[in-house]
Parts: sequence; structure tokens; C-alpha cells
Amino acid sequence: MSSENKTNTQTEMPLGLGFSLAMNQDAMTKFSNLPDSEKRQVIESARNIQSKQQMESFVNSLKEL
Repeated sequence: MSSENKTNTQTEMPLGLGFSLAMNQDAMTKFSNLPDSEKRQVIESARNIQSKQQMESFVNSLKEL
């Protein structure tokens, strides 16, 4: 795997995170204002989430950042 593909895979947003952010404008605004390094941390954390309820709770918590 080339380093470019690896980088794209690491920074690619999980679908559940994208959908949940789209449904939560406050969290979307908070996320979009984060520095890139913190966005990557959020994306990595979201990769471990297994259910829709967990993802919604996780995204809701982004409003508090």
C-alpha cells in the first residue's frame, strides 16, 4: 500500500460519523472548527464505535469540546 493510500484511509471519515454529524448541526460546527490534529483523533475514536446509539452519543459529546 502506498503512503498516499495509507494516509487517505487513516483520515477517511467513517460513514456513521459523517451521517451523525450531518444530523447534529451543533456537533458538525464544533467538529469543523477543530484543528486537523483533533479531527484525526475524533475520526480514530469513531472507528471503534459499534452501534448507531453509541455513535449518536459520541457525536453529541463533540458539542462539549
